[in-house]
Amino acid sequence: MIPHPGAAREAEPSVVIQPLNHRERPTAESILAIQLAAYTQEAKLLGVADFPPLRRSVADLQASSERFFGAYRGDALVGAVAVESTETLGELCISSLVVAPAAQRSGVGTALLRELLRQFPTQTFLVSTGVGNAPALALYERFRFVELSRRFVGTLELVELCRPRSPGA
Repeated sequence: MIPHPGAAREAEPSVVIQPLNHRERPTAESILAIQLAAYTQEAKLLGVADFPPLRRSVADLQASSERFFGAYRGDALVGAVAVESTETLGELCISSLVVAPAAQRSGVGTALLRELLRQFPTQTFLVSTGVGNAPALALYERFRFVELSRRFVGTLELVELCRPRSPGA
């Protein structure tokens, strides 16, 4: 049956965000699979052949000091975000925010960022992304991240963004 053009679209299945134990190999493998798919796509978008996030391994993830949160649709992990402390008290760095290509533009990245802000309301957040990554920049802008600086890593221009802690937190 073809839906009527004026008919409402079926809502996206809800996303559930939960902490991930990246020290467990199956979990680390799932995170890495999404990272590789998303970062391969980002490298193409940015026009770079050598993209450092693509060098990570399962062992790297398992040994990292990052805290991971996953976005699930049913039993499927469709996105993940990782944060780590910086040298500045009250500051967290978003070291990775990835969404499986098939789940992009469906609210997964938004849900992950919203959960970070809920979990850590007194923190200032930092994140870096490629200057040419318009979808990521638009997402961070919606969450009131502002540009701090730009730098080059090889031929890749990165922009560092900051979101100060929530007022009253």
